[in-house]
Amino acid sequence: MIVAVVLVAAAAIFPALSDYSTTYLFAYILIIALLGLSLHLLMGLMGVFSLGQAALFGTGAYAAVVVTEDLGLDGAIGFVLVAAVGAVLGLLMGAVTLRVTDLYLALTTLAVGYIFENVVRNSDWLGGPQGRSGFSIMFFGRSLDDPRLLCWIGLGALTLFLAVIASMRRSKIGRAFMATRESPMAARSIGVDARRYKLLGFTIAGAFSAVAGGLYSAWSLVVDPSVYSIDLTLSVLAIAIVGGLRSAPGILVVAAALTYFRNSAGDFGVSDYVLLVYGSLIVLSLRFLPLGLGGLASSPAVVRLVGRSGRRGRGGAA
Repeated sequence: MIVAVVLVAAAAIFPALSDYSTTYLFAYILIIALLGLSLHLLMGLMGVFSLGQAALFGTGAYAAVVVTEDLGLDGAIGFVLVAAVGAVLGLLMGAVTLRVTDLYLALTTLAVGYIFENVVRNSDWLGGPQGRSGFSIMFFGRSLDDPRLLCWIGLGALTLFLAVIASMRRSKIGRAFMATRESPMAARSIGVDARRYKLLGFTIAGAFSAVAGGLYSAWSLVVDPSVYSIDLTLSVLAIAIVGGLRSAPGILVVAAALTYFRNSAGDFGVSDYVLLVYGSLIVLSLRFLPLGLGGLASSPAVVRLVGRSGRRGRGGAA
């Protein structure tokens, strides 16, 4: 807990000490990490293979523009509404997929994203294929085009999501999630209502995915149908798998590393091969590190190595 508090404090101080471009990149890392944690909740804790987070992310991006620009609400209230929209859509997505599992569930959630993208692309009041631009999202009267403010709000949302996940792990809800993940049939046999918990998980993940989309609107200042792209889905999936679906710290580390790599790919002349790298990392991770980098830290070999190092350190000190 102390380590977590120190890391959050360091992350909060970082935007005030870094330059504009670095802070701008850090804000984007927080947004992608927030979306990656939604897969940690769905796929890591619940065992639900979802490819529909881009649908919720994109809808949150558009919802943030509508509630702040069209309705004239401050972001402090607007983002609560964005989270509510994401929660409702997550609930509907969960309801639609109640009777499907595994590959069929993944394809169904992916199809939802295509449906949302098509609706937005053909809605003139949302800007159609060109999307919306020239808007300004305010938060307590200050514009979120200030990357430092955006970082602090993104860090607050990320910390809240981590706290929600950590509290659920220790509660009846978390135990029900993990029981459903291991064996839905066995979970039902001991009285766990797998369907109800599945809906709850989709609702929570939907709320935070939509908030990530709203923050993205403030970050990019342009929203168009590309926010629903398969590109984003694959990127976040790579982050979750390589980091470790069951490891929130692993996802956060890989989100920072891969987002930095993507941002710097042009400097190394590999910008056309970003998705190739992501796909290769997914294949290599599934083949050699099925639990991701986060799982590597808790592997028996690493635990034995750390234990031996600790014993040597105590022996040396003695």
